[in-house]
Formats: sequence, structure tokens, C-alpha cells
Amino acid sequence: MSIGGVGEGGLIEVIRSIAGLSEDNDLEYVELNGKLLTMKIDGIAITTSKMPFMNYYDMGWKVMAAIASDFLVKLSKPLFVVTSLTLRREMPMEDFRDLVRGLSEGAHYFGMKYLGGDLNEGNDYIIDAAALGIAMSGKITRSPRVGDVVVTNPNFGYTGLVFKLFYQGSLDNYMNNELVRRGIEILRRPKPNLNLLGELSRLSQCISASMDSSDGLGKVLWTLSRNGHVRIVVDELPTTQELIEGVEQMGLDIDELVFNGGEEFTPVFSIRSECLGDFERLGFKAFARVLEGDGVFYRNSLLRYRGWDYFTGWH
Repeated sequence: MSIGGVGEGGLIEVIRSIAGLSEDNDLEYVELNGKLLTMKIDGIAITTSKMPFMNYYDMGWKVMAAIASDFLVKLSKPLFVVTSLTLRREMPMEDFRDLVRGLSEGAHYFGMKYLGGDLNEGNDYIIDAAALGIAMSGKITRSPRVGDVVVTNPNFGYTGLVFKLFYQGSLDNYMNNELVRRGIEILRRPKPNLNLLGELSRLSQCISASMDSSDGLGKVLWTLSRNGHVRIVVDELPTTQELIEGVEQMGLDIDELVFNGGEEFTPVFSIRSECLGDFERLGFKAFARVLEGDGVFYRNSLLRYRGWDYFTGWH
């Protein structure tokens, strides 16, 4: 059997088994001299990640945004980041400069100091970034409590719209559509709001679980359900009425775009219900409940969308 037959989730389980790791999380926690440090490594391959409307600056920024998003959902402040770049020798110098500018300026935007790193030659363009930070609260897992509500920023579906149109070969026909333009801007310049760290850290006792949405909201919900051994019931789509109406006019399925989008780099928190008002003041909205049982349900049926999995794709 090849790794393609196992999928990303199965391969992570193999890594955890061999390395003796107890759990999978957005960040790794390390206790050192009384401090709770947080670490993250993330990477992309240009050939599978760069869309036609993106340049190399965008790719550098995207890597830093992905790092920042994972720190945000665990209420951790990223401090330092290094990269390992694998490049083909025929890469134009201007593209190289754009990539490094994207990495450097993206790191600065999210409050990290970019320390450079490693450079290699290969047959593809690979960007890996590793960051070190400090937790502003205790450790946060992926295991929700029964009785929680699930909250997020209600702007899902815009990136899903771009992906859907791109993969069905019709994106060029909608490049002047305002909804599509918004989705493209999110993909080119994702900006997880690390300015919320202070306020969120003061609400840390409200949070039982959290995840970043980069692999799709469906994957987040199924992961939370599995890890917490709970039933998650989605009451409404965390999106805008504008998008719902626009997608309907295009003849697309809004459920698919919301649950199977990805790369929104948006935090999803499972919180105590009595804390909802505090999170609403920060721009979050409740869209699901955590109950006893198992599985993820929407409109009285099991949620069919399960997000992105490397080596197998959307499912």
C-alpha cells in the first residue's frame, strides 16, 4: 500500500505511534524554565498550492499567515520564525526576491522576527517554516465539553467559492464578481487577527477546544467530535447572507463551499455557553452546539463534508 492509500490523517497516526506522541494539535507545547513555549512547523509545495492569480510574494505571505493562524487559535504569541527553502535553479531572481519579501513582510505583519534559515536545490519549490512562541494561557486541546457552543467568524465560503470555480474550470468567467474578488483577496492575503490575543487570553477559561480552519470547516468539526467523543450539531452556516444569495444565483451548493472550503485561516473555538456574549463582542458568532453522543450533524443528517486531506484530497 502507498501512502496515498492511507491519507494524511492515517499518516499522522503512524508518526504519533512511532514517535510516542500522545495527541495531535495545531501547536506543540514545551515547558521550559517555568514558561510554556509553543512550536509550529508548516510548509507548502508551490506546484500544488500556487493558484494562477497568486505570485511568489503571496506564497511567502501565506506561509506566515498559516503559522500565525495556528498560534492564534491556541492563544499563543509567535516570536521567531525560520524557513527552509527548496528551489529549482532556473527560478528567476525577481521571483526569489518576491518570495523572500513575502516571507519577511508577512512575518513582520504578524509580529514575528524572521531569522532566515536554510536553502536547498531540488525539483520543486518547497517552503517550510518553523516558529517559536509563548503561550498566553494554558494548554488548549481539541476536545470540546458537552454543553459548549462552537463559535467562529461568520465569513466562511468565500475561499470555497474560488476553489469550486477554479476546479470546475470557470473561474475566469467570474473574475469581476465581487464575491469571487473577496475570496481571491482572502487567499492572496490571509490576515488572522493576532490583535485579539490579549482579549482572548483573558477569556481562556471559557475555551475547552480550538482549531484553525485551514483544511476546511468540515474537517474541524469532525476532528473536534472525534477527539472530544461528542456530538456536534450545526444550527446555521457561519457565513453571510450576501454570499448565500450570490452562490444561489450561480447555481452552486453553499453548504459545500462553507464546509469544504479551506484556507480561511479562521479560528474555531468551543466555549462555555455563558461566555458567548464576550466572544460576540469580539466578532465571533455561535453556529453549533456540543452534545452527548458522537458525529457531526447538520439539518438532521450526518455532515457529509470532511475537509481536505493530503494524499486523498477533498472528501
